[in-house]
Amino acid sequence: MANGVRGIKKMSQNQLTQALVELNARVHMLSTAVGNDIQRLNVVMFSLLKALGMADEKKCPNCDVVNMRPILDGIEIDPHCVECGHRIDPLPQEAFSGEMIDDDE
Repeated sequence: MANGVRGIKKMSQNQLTQALVELNARVHMLSTAVGNDIQRLNVVMFSLLKALGMADEKKCPNCDVVNMRPILDGIEIDPHCVECGHRIDPLPQEAFSGEMIDDDE
């Protein structure tokens, strides 16, 4: 005790462990809340795009999950299922005819 001010007492191992567990629980709650909000926004966004005719729905033949994909300029559409990774869209004809191969390579 210097100048009437008590120094900071070190936390015990048990207190540190308990504080870490509480911090982990709070971070988990926060990340769950953020994930839920993003999921709600995703549903609203794709519902709006579908209503405007700017979303495409494809059912995966492998797992039967309906994949909603935006039809917007500049956004590349992933041809794979978001759930199982199976290819939904067939390969383009250029893939079989050799037109996709660059002659410079």
